[in-house]
Amino acid sequence: MKNITKYISIIGLMVLLSSCIDTEFNDPEKAVYNPGLTANTTIKDLQNLFVEESLVPIDADVIILGTVIANDKTGNYYKSIVIQDSTAAIQIDLDAYELHNKYHVGDLVYIKCNGLFIGDYGGEAKLGSDYQGGIGRVPYAFIDNYLFKSDGGIPIEPKLVSPPLSPSDVNKLILLTDVQFGLNSLGLTYGDAENQVDRDIPLENCDGNSVIIRTSGYADFARDTIASGNGYLTAVLSFYNGEAQLKLRDPNEVVFNNSRCGDVYYHSFVDQGIDDFTSFSVTGSQAWYFDSQYGAVMNGFPSTNEDWLISPAYDLSDLSDMILRFRHTAGYTYPGFENDLKVFVCDDYDGESNPNSSGTWTELTGIIYPASNWSWTDSGDLDISGFNNNPNVYIAFKYTSSSSESCAWEIDNMRIRVN
Repeated sequence: MKNITKYISIIGLMVLLSSCIDTEFNDPEKAVYNPGLTANTTIKDLQNLFVEESLVPIDADVIILGTVIANDKTGNYYKSIVIQDSTAAIQIDLDAYELHNKYHVGDLVYIKCNGLFIGDYGGEAKLGSDYQGGIGRVPYAFIDNYLFKSDGGIPIEPKLVSPPLSPSDVNKLILLTDVQFGLNSLGLTYGDAENQVDRDIPLENCDGNSVIIRTSGYADFARDTIASGNGYLTAVLSFYNGEAQLKLRDPNEVVFNNSRCGDVYYHSFVDQGIDDFTSFSVTGSQAWYFDSQYGAVMNGFPSTNEDWLISPAYDLSDLSDMILRFRHTAGYTYPGFENDLKVFVCDDYDGESNPNSSGTWTELTGIIYPASNWSWTDSGDLDISGFNNNPNVYIAFKYTSSSSESCAWEIDNMRIRVN
């Protein structure tokens, strides 16, 4: 009797488990793909059908073959894949989730284009379906009527390029070397995951050329902090309304293991104000102030003043051949006004006291001053290499005036850079 009860219990458990298991299994993915198709058109020739601000139907027997270079695996692409052949690359939008489980990077894919459309997305050609007169996603039920995987696919090697980037490489997988994210972006994350909106981050090379990295707020790596060094990265190039943009496939393809080049610190007084700086008025009632149009401003008219604008401490550890540059202008000038507008550097200021009693300040020479009233002028390269490898460097702008001689001084775009 106990054995009968035991067997009945086991049978009951099996019935219960079977009721909880989904018996609708998908067919296993084939080990071999041979769709029996032959490409008769290159991606470049397909793109030649594109007409800006138009939706062009493809009504001929057009078949293209490309290698998948991007998919939705990390969430930076949504319901789309990008394929590339030897001539060009194009994005196709598909109304399905988890496309990366079927269309892996490196897979060869034939696309039978008859019945699809070439449409305009920000001036860029995109392949898909008609959605209310614009380019849309191929409906889920019809994807397999157009896309066919084939054997023999291997990942495409990225093309080595340098900014400025060419529209001829649109949607291609590219490699950029000796690049870094803009200084004002350091500490930010790749995307705005909190508000789930895209973020544009400037990427620059050591020659000062730049391009935007655009990351979706829904990307898996949107909350990751961007790399702070210099190095190389792999991305897919796109253009939106004529502006080049890069899209990362994976943050692991950002390899920034080198020290930064060019600007190490940059401060736009117009954009960032002077709140991070210390304004210390030694003499007089006036003080440095912020102007959203002109930057950091000091005008001591018509009294005697000594006013310092002192930067936060800059860490120049492991850096050499450093220079300081800024843009400035002066108004109401008089003979010898240059002697009243000076720039200093030190490494032992306490960050808050009267600079006449705290810090050993070294005056910087060779400053290029405005040749005429209110003419914005580049200061030239001011050598601060004597403070190389120093973790505690302060820059100070010192303004003086008298009741008989006073001018206005405006400063913007201060940068410390590798020479």
